[in-house]
Amino acid sequence: MGPNDYNRTSTNESDGQKFYGFDDGEGRTDWYTEDGNLDSSTPTPADDE
Repeated sequence: MGPNDYNRTSTNESDGQKFYGFDDGEGRTDWYTEDGNLDSSTPTPADDE
């Protein structure tokens, strides 16, 4: 999985940190920091979030 394989992004409103999400297609998204470290895994957000 490369840096261009993410299919969603999220920016933290409090500090502006950007996260890159990789949807597993099964209802979970792994979120990575800009330097490629896994931050968290969450239920995949709806596209309108």
